[in-house]
Amino acid sequence: MIHPHPRLVRPALFLVIAVVASLAVACGSGGGSSTPPQWDARTVGESIRKVPFTPVIVNSNIGVGETRFALALLKQDQTLVLEGDVTARIFRIAEDPEKSPTEATLLGEYQFTARTIDIADHEQGRSMHLDRDENGRALANVALRDTSTPQPAAPAHDGAMSTIFTTMIDFKESARYGAQFQVKTGSKTYRDLLVTFVVLQKTAEPSVGDMAPKTKQKIAKDVTDLAEIDSSSKPNPALHDITVADAIASGKPSVVAFVTPAFCQTRFCGPVVKNVVLPLEQQYAGRVHVIHIEPYDLPAARKGQLTAVPAAQEWNLRSEPFIAVLDSQGRVAAKFEGIVDFAEVKVAVDAVLN
Repeated sequence: MIHPHPRLVRPALFLVIAVVASLAVACGSGGGSSTPPQWDARTVGESIRKVPFTPVIVNSNIGVGETRFALALLKQDQTLVLEGDVTARIFRIAEDPEKSPTEATLLGEYQFTARTIDIADHEQGRSMHLDRDENGRALANVALRDTSTPQPAAPAHDGAMSTIFTTMIDFKESARYGAQFQVKTGSKTYRDLLVTFVVLQKTAEPSVGDMAPKTKQKIAKDVTDLAEIDSSSKPNPALHDITVADAIASGKPSVVAFVTPAFCQTRFCGPVVKNVVLPLEQQYAGRVHVIHIEPYDLPAARKGQLTAVPAAQEWNLRSEPFIAVLDSQGRVAAKFEGIVDFAEVKVAVDAVLN
């Protein structure tokens, strides 16, 4: 079960799914079983070891409403499956799957789109780190958190590519759900891979349709050097010329991007400022406010201590990168977490402009 943290800034790890599991896995062609699977932990646990990767939900928390649902396929060597065809059937399942393992109502069937980035071009910061749970499995994401022990700067990533698979799902109600995945990668097809998760009534961060916080973050005029608020090697002043509060008051749409170019902590971040935020500012200058906010206090981060800035706390973020597209009234029209590409954010921006 997903348990949102009461506070962002206490030292903690955040496991983005409650149970990662699979049922009987087969190789071949064709779709998954037409019969709803069983969702009890024992059945699920018996077959997870048969899969050469673990399906992991990247969302730090999931709420009712239209949701960008993101999946990573994490291999045992901590690398990601980069190419594949992913489909899923999503079920609402029993609140207690141990008592009612076959209780399931089909929500729908979904095709996923691969989102791949080259993380070799990431800025220099702390070393990439994947935390592990009590069973030694790698966690998909690491929450924004404080660290008390300084660590030396190192390349943020190991030069590999990263891929997540995304689709849009409209969750109508808060409940426990199960995803039955089929993954075709290379010459093999893996069927009936199961992940269970909980959909909350409200996400920790603002939900789609909510008014965004009227944040008054530090901008260019508040600092003597942009390096105080931007860890990019060459900060762009245009991304720091207006607060979120003033952007909302202007009556124009906005893109608010909580991204750290230099202090990425997982494989699910990458060069988002360079590949997404800067191109958005260049294409929509004058029509849309594009705002970059560092989620970490940079003077402390450069000493090896990650402390969430007040803006990240105000938005109650659980991870980064996080991008929100706001309409002209300041409502959240779309949000993106983890690996994101320019094209999908552009679709959301065009929608609020039209």
